[in-house]
Amino acid sequence: MSKRSKHVEVQRPTRSESVYARYLRLPELLSLQKSEEELAHHDELQFQIVHQVFELWWKETAFELRSISRLLKEANLSEALRLLQRVIRIQYLLLENMRMLETMSPWDFHAFRKLLAGGAGSDSPGYRELQRLSPLLWEDFRTLLATAGASLSDIYLQAGRYPLLHAFAEALIDYDEVMQTFRFRHYKLAERMIGAATTGTGGTPMPLLERTIHDMFYPELWEIRDRLSTLAQEQGQI
Repeated sequence: MSKRSKHVEVQRPTRSESVYARYLRLPELLSLQKSEEELAHHDELQFQIVHQVFELWWKETAFELRSISRLLKEANLSEALRLLQRVIRIQYLLLENMRMLETMSPWDFHAFRKLLAGGAGSDSPGYRELQRLSPLLWEDFRTLLATAGASLSDIYLQAGRYPLLHAFAEALIDYDEVMQTFRFRHYKLAERMIGAATTGTGGTPMPLLERTIHDMFYPELWEIRDRLSTLAQEQGQI
């Protein structure tokens, strides 16, 4: 017996709404910012949009990180690597997105900063989800190393024997590095706006925020560089 194809009803757009606008839900999306009449300062609209863009891209990043974890569990390294490269590109987009806030002067920021009350970037659900998901990839990767019977040193010393494992390890450190760069740029933006000896909008002292610059997801991948340098020295290569 042949199966009847499932009928999908296509909702036609109204005369005033294009397919493009309906598919992207533009009326809802563009209503999520303050109207011009509600703005406390000219730069407040930019501030809202920049941070909303962060949340949208971090939603996509979290989706990809969960997909990468699943692919690693399935030992599908090539597809996991492709998606991790996408994740890395997203973070570089966000570095440029953050630079938009540098077009705002410190005094202009203070004109509406009080409206943020105790809000802070660390409260971002998107960023918190990245902080939760990113370290989990390391456990998935270690399982693949164990399955291949290889150590972290092996995949660097014998990269030709373990090309995908080596490429994925390097992509992980690319991701870790761009996230460290993001934390550094975030700190410098805050310092540029409110100074280095003050307290952030969410109540975090700036010296405490500065310490986050050195946070990392995959310390083992940074430590292996020291071991490789030591080995090269022992073998008289340096």
